[in-house]
Amino acid sequence: MRHPAITASFIAFAALGMFALPGCGRDDASPAAPTVQVDDLPDWVKDPTMGGKYPLAASGSSQWMKAGFAFTRDKALNNGRVELGRVVSTKVQAVFKDWTREGGEITSQDDRTMAMTMAENISRSVTNQEINGTPQRELYHDKSTNTIFVWVYVDAEANKRIQDAIKAQARGDMEKRAHFAAKIEADKAFADLDKLIDKEMGVSK
Repeated sequence: MRHPAITASFIAFAALGMFALPGCGRDDASPAAPTVQVDDLPDWVKDPTMGGKYPLAASGSSQWMKAGFAFTRDKALNNGRVELGRVVSTKVQAVFKDWTREGGEITSQDDRTMAMTMAENISRSVTNQEINGTPQRELYHDKSTNTIFVWVYVDAEANKRIQDAIKAQARGDMEKRAHFAAKIEADKAFADLDKLIDKEMGVSK
């Protein structure tokens, strides 16, 4: 009859061996995925705005897909447009945040909500009208990581349409709320709005 202590020791040793054996004599670890070397990427990947020349710009990327080049490129392009939408939304919100703060005493919750709604309406509008149709400007294939990068930006004409949409939406929303318009002194407010739009979306001189 086996001694209980010997049996327990044998089981423990066998279990230890099960964990240790896979590492003996061979290396099963998968090689680390190659990392993108930033220095080797085009300037537009590192700074989509190219120093402010393209204020509404973004890049998107995608690992190579089994379906082939066209699918990989389309995914990278879509990712770029999504990021571009975020860029535009952030800038629109920044414009309205500064506008309502500088234009007058916007202190009530109702007025803050109004300003937020204006920003959201414009962001949604310009994204649907301009961003979704933004074309691919440049493409780069990083062969070391098999990654496709795509550059997208809003050109001057589309940028002008976005700026006009911001002003039109702002004026329309203000006219619906007389007390809001009165508080921020409409004439001065729209002069301020022009400056803020130019600051966020104007091309660097």
